[in-house]
Amino acid sequence: MSNTKSTDAKGARVAVSFAALDPYLETVGVAPTERKTRGDRIDWGERNRYPDYILELYNSVPTLQSIINGTVDFIAGDDVALAPAVPRFPGLYPGEIVRDLAHDLCTYGGFAIQVVRDLAGKPSRIYHLDMRYVRSNKDNTVFYYCEDWTKAGKALTYPAFMQLGADTWATLDEEQRNAAASSVYFYKTVHTQTYPAPPFAAAVKDCEIERRTTDYHLNSLENGFMASAIVNFNNGAPDPKIMEETERDFCEKFAGNQNAGRIMFSWNKNKESATSIEIPKAEDFGEKYKALSTHSRQQIFASFRAVPALFGIMTESTGFNEQEFEQAFRLYNRTRVRPAQRVIADAFEQIYGIPDALTIKPFTLDGADTNVD
Repeated sequence: MSNTKSTDAKGARVAVSFAALDPYLETVGVAPTERKTRGDRIDWGERNRYPDYILELYNSVPTLQSIINGTVDFIAGDDVALAPAVPRFPGLYPGEIVRDLAHDLCTYGGFAIQVVRDLAGKPSRIYHLDMRYVRSNKDNTVFYYCEDWTKAGKALTYPAFMQLGADTWATLDEEQRNAAASSVYFYKTVHTQTYPAPPFAAAVKDCEIERRTTDYHLNSLENGFMASAIVNFNNGAPDPKIMEETERDFCEKFAGNQNAGRIMFSWNKNKESATSIEIPKAEDFGEKYKALSTHSRQQIFASFRAVPALFGIMTESTGFNEQEFEQAFRLYNRTRVRPAQRVIADAFEQIYGIPDALTIKPFTLDGADTNVD
């Protein structure tokens, strides 16, 4: 509740009290700040929550989720194969690992792989590490893994992955071998900072616009489209606690989409002190919200350099035909999909030291064997 000064009909200054039905606005955005905390570890965002915030956007913004899921499908291709010399182990599913790495690359702008060596020092097992749980020192030489960074839990520590030949491995003592037995291969799109940046970093605010616009319409429905009503109690201002109770009881009884058309009763001391309800004249915001939604969606697609139709989102009166769709796919494949496939394939080559350790059969529009460049 807030107080301000106004004047009555005679020009005398009077105190006016306003009580808001929703007195606060929660800000959920998290900036990608990097701050050194315990030891040499760098926090990723305020309270270490930036990856969680990015995941929240993915889960709540349909346009963003559609682009990421579709791009992951393109990157994973029609099939994934490992070279014969790559070690196999129970639970190794190359296609699933590629999809996990592609999803992190499209969502966070990077990925992490745990590499486990055998007694001879050769990489024998690999596991995808969820980027939400990975933190690092400033220069990415040491990595920390914890599934809840909001608590002061103990994190697992790993060194950065290094290619070690048989001759180098033989020169290491037992302590050095134990330290290198499990390491982390880390890739990031931005090399001027500790952590990567999402591909849609420039459109995060647009993602928030789409999310908040959806929330607005949901709240309008839940509140019976009566958010602009002003309820005046003309018997003076009671105790603040009574104000809060009255507001709460009023909202519980009359607000909500299931309360449309209900009759409201008011008991008053006399006609002069009657409770009055005013509904200010408001313009139709439908077109404004439609334009805002369209703009934010365009910005999200622009950040990925993508065309909506590639992800099953058709725009009105575009005349988008099959030939234009194929041309758009070729461009997106060359600028976004193939570079991501190359990054993932390079990771496997560096880990195992084998040329073409991983091969991704390109995604095709009709499932045929033809390669769409």
